[in-house]
Amino acid sequence: MQTPAGEENDEALVARCQVGDFSAFEILYQRYQRPILAYIYQITRNYDESACIAQDVFMRVFEHVDRFDTQRRFTTWFYTIARNAAIDYLQSRNRKVMVAFTDLDRDDENDSVATSRGAPGVSIETALAQGESNRHLASALAELPQIYREIIELIIFQEKDYEEASIILGGVSLGTLRSRMFHALRRLRTSLEGVGGKQGENLL
Repeated sequence: MQTPAGEENDEALVARCQVGDFSAFEILYQRYQRPILAYIYQITRNYDESACIAQDVFMRVFEHVDRFDTQRRFTTWFYTIARNAAIDYLQSRNRKVMVAFTDLDRDDENDSVATSRGAPGVSIETALAQGESNRHLASALAELPQIYREIIELIIFQEKDYEEASIILGGVSLGTLRSRMFHALRRLRTSLEGVGGKQGENLL
């Protein structure tokens, strides 16, 4: 039985685009319009510019869809293009850009407040996943370094696995990525404790 168009996986939709069925691209656009905008926004922190960048990213994907290897994962390719476009935007505006994870080493070593805390518990991750629109959470996320925001967006909000996130973020090792997630959640929990309780339980 043929899979309904809206339920086809990404790679099948791309394969249809590659043979001239561009209605499949409309499905991809509807599927990823909001997620890709949310990811770009966590890099730029500018909604209007993020919307423009997202449109440019979709155009790039459309223009180069014939080059995509459908044996690979579409989202990895797509999100990598989006990240590069967002980083290019920051660099063009002479904004501080953290591309490599080593940019965070000194911050982590000197983060005496965060290092005095225990490891982030599962409950703060639950609060993140369920309370994305909470204004306290949004404010705390905004205070995090760019790469930490990216990690949280990809792994918690968009439920990417660590293997895919590591590729999107430039090929960082899984061990380093897990360590950065630990630091990101710990910093976030520290910022939220004053308004959300020790485990973020008051966020919801």
